[in-house]
Order: sequence, then structure tokens, then C-alpha cells
Amino acid sequence: MNELEIWLRLLQVNRISIKTIQTTISLLKQSNKINHTVLKACGLNEIQRLQFLNVSLTRIERTFRWLESKENQIITFLDEQYPFLLKQIYNPPLALFISGNSELLSERQLAVIGSRQVTEYGKKWAELFVRKFIDNGLTITSGLALGIDGIGHRVALENQGKTVAVLGSGLGHIYPKQHADLAERIRHEGVLVSEYFPDTPPLPKQFPRRNRIISGLSKAVVVIEAGMKSGSLITARYAIEQNREVFTLPAPLGNPAFSGNHWLIQQGACLLTEPDDILMHLECSLNWIQPELEVDASTATELNLTESRILGMVGYQSTPVDIIAAQLQLPITQIISVLTELEINGVISSAAGGYIKVS
Repeated sequence: MNELEIWLRLLQVNRISIKTIQTTISLLKQSNKINHTVLKACGLNEIQRLQFLNVSLTRIERTFRWLESKENQIITFLDEQYPFLLKQIYNPPLALFISGNSELLSERQLAVIGSRQVTEYGKKWAELFVRKFIDNGLTITSGLALGIDGIGHRVALENQGKTVAVLGSGLGHIYPKQHADLAERIRHEGVLVSEYFPDTPPLPKQFPRRNRIISGLSKAVVVIEAGMKSGSLITARYAIEQNREVFTLPAPLGNPAFSGNHWLIQQGACLLTEPDDILMHLECSLNWIQPELEVDASTATELNLTESRILGMVGYQSTPVDIIAAQLQLPITQIISVLTELEINGVISSAAGGYIKVS
């Protein structure tokens, strides 16, 4: 069994760690047969073994055919091309299905999101801000939804900019259908992204989950227009959890279409009154997550996702434990336990006030 098929099977297995994935790939590539005994040696429990053995072969075959197109590819968590910022979030996708220019995923991205039912006020400012962001070399990331999302993608393309569309369905099921032409243009001039198999239809439960990818790929999130029930607020919450800055526009009082904007400001979001507000923030945070903080690929394969996230917070200057706990929103006892294990393994070292990464 080749490595790609192993990955496609593992992506259909629940609650599997990176370490188990790496072990499974290594053992199965050398094995002539695959059964419960071999999979148990890989570290899979009984349920996971059944899931691995009973996957839909039709789905795997369809995915292989989808990957035959030169513009389509899959990037796994263990690949060098996997976006660094996304790798740092809680529960990152184990793989991304990509259609288009995958190099854009490593560009400096700004999420521009908002309601599907857009007002003229929101449309006007979305277009103005996106043009300014594009002029300053930012890649616009959004969710291909109607309203603000679509405006962000469209204005980026119209101004020879770059854009990333993260879907809540498989890339073989473009949703909404009204944006089929826009999606095709993004496929050729930008990039379409999904964590779901290409044959996955759009289901309501998938869209809130994809929002963590929109914010996870981005340096910051801009909420143009949002009511209190807007999915944009879910993305904003993810952004806060991921230590991303959230910006939102001021709006007229009494307009329910902007009640989410006001709520975000009350929660501490940055007020966005002109493009320079966010451009200055991003200019100051170009080294927000230093390249040297990236987990070495050889090390990452030995760590589970929690360990990788904690190690990603430790740099070459002393990092306090309470800062790591606050940013990752994990118990200090868990942080200390992982840090101790990493120190024993020689990956980090204790220092005055915290821990530092070992060269």
C-alpha cells in the first residue's frame, strides 16, 4: 500500500495523533499485509482499526482521480508545504485538499469576513479596504460565502491581488452554487482549500468548523459586517483562541446588521476606521511568530498536536509558562508536564523566567 492511500485511509479514522500516523505510515509501507495485528502494532485502537480497514474504497478511488488533475493536490500535516501558522492552532486539519496555487498558503494573509446579507455600507467599505490591503501586498482569505466573503475574493481578483477561499464542503462540491464561476476563477488565479474529501457535499455542521482554518491561516481577521447570528462571530472567536487580532468596523447604532460588530468591540476587538489601522498593526507584527519558532519537521513527527503547539511557543528567549498557558488556553499543570518531557528529551532547556529552545 502506497503512502497516499495510507493517508487517505487515516483521514477517515477518528481521534488519531500525528505520532500514530507517522508510525502507521512507516510500518505499513514495509508490510505485505494489513490486518488487525499489524494495525494494533501501529498504535490504533480497535475502533480505529475497524475504521481503517472499512473505509470507502470508492471514495479513495474518486480522490485518486481528482488528484490526477495538475491543479489539485493534498498537503498533509507532515509535509513541508503545510502552512506554518495553521500548524500552530488547536486541532489543525491533518490534511488540506488544494486546488490552485498552493504557494499562496504561505503568503501573508488577512481574513476578510462578514454577513451573507450585506448592506450598501458594508459593501462600500469592504471594497475600499480590500483594495487597500491588496495594494499593500496582503493575500485576502475568506470562505466563498455570499455577501462579504464573495466581495473580498472578487475585489482581490479584480485588482490583480491574491486570494484564498476555504470551503466548508469538498472541492468537488462548490457551495454556494452562485459562486461557481468565482470559485473557478479563484482556482486559476488563487487557491481553493478544504479539509474535506473532494466528494464531500456541503453540510451545515462543516461550515463552523472550517472557520478555524480561515482564521488559522491569517495574521489577523477583519469583520466588516455581522449580526449577532452571523457565522463571522464564530471565526472571530476562533481567531481570539488562536491569538490572532480581530478588527471590526464601527457602524450606525440601532442597525441589527451590525450588532455583531458592536459586540466584538465590547469584547475587545480593535476598532477599524481606516486601512492604515490594520496595516500598522501588521507591519509591527511581521515577526509575530518568528521562523525559528517553527517546530523542526523531524521533531514534529515525534510529538502529538498538543506537544507541537507548546513547543511552537518556545523560542530562543525565555518564555514564561503562564504566557504559554494563557495563549494556548491550556491548564498550567498540563503545560508544565509537557515542558518537562520536552526538556528531558533535550528539545528545550529551563532558563530564568521560563524555557528556551535548544539550538
